[in-house]
Amino acid sequence: MLPRFITAFLKSSGETGVVLMEHDGAQRVVIIDREALREISSPPRADETRLQENVGTICEIATSKMLLQPQSAFSPIRVSKDDIEAWKASHDTLH
Repeated sequence: MLPRFITAFLKSSGETGVVLMEHDGAQRVVIIDREALREISSPPRADETRLQENVGTICEIATSKMLLQPQSAFSPIRVSKDDIEAWKASHDTLH
């Protein structure tokens, strides 16, 4: 079964976003850093609105990481600016 989205929020510090997902009966924490939030949004902004607008993309990237790295079932998944750039590049070539 594929991971499913539970909720997303921006930490009060504004430095990171947190997405909670469920996979194989366990909750997984996805951390998205400020630079990744800025990279994913247009115009670049790292706030709660941008996080919510792009939660689908973040979940897609996190799902790929979960499925490719099952050995780290209890560690947080990190989504970085590099992950966002790679996702954008792969989707540009598909269209």
